[in-house]
Amino acid sequence: MLRRTLAILTLGAAALVTTAAAPDVDAAERAMLDAFDAALTAVAYAASGLALFGLVWAGFLLMADGAEGRSARGRSAVFLTVAGLAIALSAKGLAALISAGVIPIPIP
Repeated sequence: MLRRTLAILTLGAAALVTTAAAPDVDAAERAMLDAFDAALTAVAYAASGLALFGLVWAGFLLMADGAEGRSARGRSAVFLTVAGLAIALSAKGLAALISAGVIPIPIP
């Protein structure tokens, strides 16, 4: 499970630093792709900020519940925060792979 999460995070992080140009597109399509990329980048940054807040909150839960021996809420908060971040970053990574042509999308 940890390997999958790390692989998804790595894919998302790699997509944040790559800017792949789609082959053979005109100006209108390029403008649309740039707007879509900007929206996904904004979502990735927002998800990163929310994940930071979620991890801080999970830390408070772990400290509060850890003294009583009930840390299940804190652990699930950490897991859900990391899973949410992985999903948000993998959307950016998947879009970058499709845009680069690594994952072909058949258009009828």
